[in-house]
Amino acid sequence: MPTGVFTRQEESVAQQYDEFANRNSDIERVVGPYREEVEIPSLCGVLGPVRGKRVLDVGCGDGVYARVIKQRGAAHVVGVDVSAGMIELARAIEAEQPLGVEYRVHDATTMPVLDAFDVVVAAAVLHYADTRSTLVRMCERMCANLVPGGRLLAYVGNPTADPRSAQANGFVLHRPADPHDGAAYTISVPTVPPIALRVHYWSRESMQEALESAGFTDIRWEALERVRVGATGSPPVRQPVASPVNLLVSARRREP
Repeated sequence: MPTGVFTRQEESVAQQYDEFANRNSDIERVVGPYREEVEIPSLCGVLGPVRGKRVLDVGCGDGVYARVIKQRGAAHVVGVDVSAGMIELARAIEAEQPLGVEYRVHDATTMPVLDAFDVVVAAAVLHYADTRSTLVRMCERMCANLVPGGRLLAYVGNPTADPRSAQANGFVLHRPADPHDGAAYTISVPTVPPIALRVHYWSRESMQEALESAGFTDIRWEALERVRVGATGSPPVRQPVASPVNLLVSARRREP
């Protein structure tokens, strides 16, 4: 069960994903190809070798990134999520396919220091911050869980994403024409019936300011590429993604 007391926003996000846990297979059929072809290879390419490292996956959902990283040789992987339903699903997958990944219920804004991790991964987490102070708190808690010089890799909403490109990759953006920082909007996944997520808009500048305020440095916006399996015997086909649904930002915890 969740630990601590959740704010109204935390309860809302947890409730959304508790409900989605029962429809995870429907969601995977729609958005799985984008994650498999774009998100995972792009993140792993930027991350590099993880053998022997300690990794924290914040907002782990059903544990897909945690499993990929553990399979790449990480020594210790912990996944946390505000949704007890998603953690239950991740633990069920772990029970069926044991890798040694540990899963816990925590919210990104109130997460304690769980360990001194070498890497923190956060896929589609920061866009749930509804205020600038909440955004900074999320970044602070991630920073606090890193060793000095440790790395953060986070997928965040692309503030200039083309809605047509998003829909081609399994997402429907219902975003205001001229959004301001913190503005709420909806991302839908066209399952039957559709699944809607309430998120918030943040510019690159505001995201970078929040990371710097939280103690991060060496902040970079990484290029994404789509990697498709080539014909038998040929290398994978790699293509840059012109208007990705999300952006990959990397940063390091500032040294003392």
